[in-house]
Parts: sequence; structure tokens; C-alpha cells
Amino acid sequence: MYTYYLTKNGKIEREGNTIYFIGEDFKKHLPVMNVSDIIISGKVSISSWALDYLSKLGIVVHFISDDYSYLSTLMPSLKNEHGEITVKQVMNYIDQKNRLFIASEMVKGIKNNIIKNIKHYEGEDLNESIKKIMNINVSSSTVEGIRGIEGNIWSIYYSTFPLIFKNIQSFERKFNPPPDPLNALISYGNAVLYSVSLTSIKLSGLNPSISFLHEPSDRSFSLALDIADIFKPVIVERTISTIVNKNIIKDDHFTFKENGCYLNDDGKKIFLEYMKNKLESTIKIKNKYFSYQNLILEEAYKLKRHIEGKDTYSSFKVEE
Repeated sequence: MYTYYLTKNGKIEREGNTIYFIGEDFKKHLPVMNVSDIIISGKVSISSWALDYLSKLGIVVHFISDDYSYLSTLMPSLKNEHGEITVKQVMNYIDQKNRLFIASEMVKGIKNNIIKNIKHYEGEDLNESIKKIMNINVSSSTVEGIRGIEGNIWSIYYSTFPLIFKNIQSFERKFNPPPDPLNALISYGNAVLYSVSLTSIKLSGLNPSISFLHEPSDRSFSLALDIADIFKPVIVERTISTIVNKNIIKDDHFTFKENGCYLNDDGKKIFLEYMKNKLESTIKIKNKYFSYQNLILEEAYKLKRHIEGKDTYSSFKVEE
């Protein structure tokens, strides 16, 4: 199963059992078999007949807004989601000791993956930041305290970006809207990863609204935020470093509007090509090879097994 990406404006129509993406000057067949989800970051309409067929195939459709924030999801009937699992998920959330354990384990994964990502660049001037993060103890008596520790880790990590990315003199993480190309790339990548994580949660049968590190919110499926954060350093930032440091993405792939900076269609196409390659790339874990996309799904299943009392949750920690 794989993710299909649409960045152009158009409409999705159905002719018999064939789905087409139609724009002003194109009509493209969408190969929906073996597709788990479609991520749309253009202005796209979907006919009810096309939506009916996509729903029968169990395909999730995500929409990313113009400012790169998550917009909405068209979710097929949640045939994989069971009331019993939702009840157990709520019980794990209410149990503060258990919630604290899950939240802490998630931040331990984030910490490990950020350290491994900084080490990937092998600069002596990065050693101080690595040491600072390594010395952070992921321990608190409250989930709010754990989130504060997580925020401190991200803050140190972002301070290394002028050393990691070429031609970046200074960096401050900003969004809604992203003010510069690097923030635009991060926001777009995070939105895509959030959508992929949400699909994995749906496939696992977990309820995406009940989270452990982030507070459940009316504005988002907060469990997708929990899981996506674990993988951001090794998927989103690695993708960005490849296209920035190799000068694959250039200034003319961005446009400035309404006080924000955004990728144009060509820029989106380049970014998605490399992020797709990253998601599909494999790493070796205990003599087995897994793609990052499969590891995101496995993360949801590991959490589910913990919630069911079948195993103890351990977050993904890259070893490379």
C-alpha cells in the first residue's frame, strides 16, 4: 500500500470503476488499487460518485490548506476501529501514571531521533548541542512537564539548523504563515507526515482523537501529532537537508504571498518526490528491513498492543 499525492488544482471524477484527476489541460488516470491514502495540497473537488468508490476501497483522503496546515480528512467508515479499543484507549488516557509513561516514551524517541539526526551531519560545531540534548532527563511527574522537556529539546535542535542547512544564517521556527523557505519546507513536510500518520492510526484501529503526549483537541486528530513528532527528524528534516544542501530546491521554487512563503507547484513536486523516496526507503532493525512508512504503521500497532495490555510500548528509536 502506498500514498498518492496531488498538488495541482482540479477535480476527481469517476467513470465506471476508473478514477480520473481532471484539470484545465489534463485528464489523468489515478491508479487507486493498492493506495492507502491520497494527500491533496491543491484546490481539488471530488464528485460524490468518485468519493463513493474511494470509500469502498477504504482510501483515506487528506487535504492540506494553502498555509500548509492540516485542513480535513475524508475518512471511510472506520471498519478497523472497535469500541472496545476506544474504551481501553480512554482508560489509558485517564490513568495518569500510564499516560505519563506513554508520553515520556514518545519524547525519549523524539530525543533519540533528534540526536541521531544531528550526528548524521558530523560537524564538530554540533557537539555542544548534542551534549545539551543528551543531558536532558526525560522525567517529570506530569504530562505538562514532559511537554516542556520536549519543547526544550526541539528548541536546541532548531538552534542547530544554521549549521545543518547550507546558506541559512539564522533560524526561528515560525508558521501560520511560514515566513521563509526553510519554515515553508518544514510546515509542508510536517503536514504530509501528519496525514501519513493519521492513515496509519486508522489502519491500526486506534481512535485518532485520543492522544497521550498532546492534549486531545477539537482542532486536530491529536494522536497523529504524537506519532508524527517521533518521525519528523528522520523523515522531514532528512528530506529537507537533501534537497537544500544539494541545491535541488531553489529560490524560484517558492512564492511569497500574504506575508508568507510557500512552495509553488514545481517546488511541491520536488519535495514530494524526495519525501516519498524517504518514506519508502528501508532501514535494518533486528535483521529485518522496514520502510519508514511501515515503521509509522508499526508505531500505531505497538501503541495499540500496549493499550490492550499485550505488550509494553517502546517508541521508535533510529539506530543508524
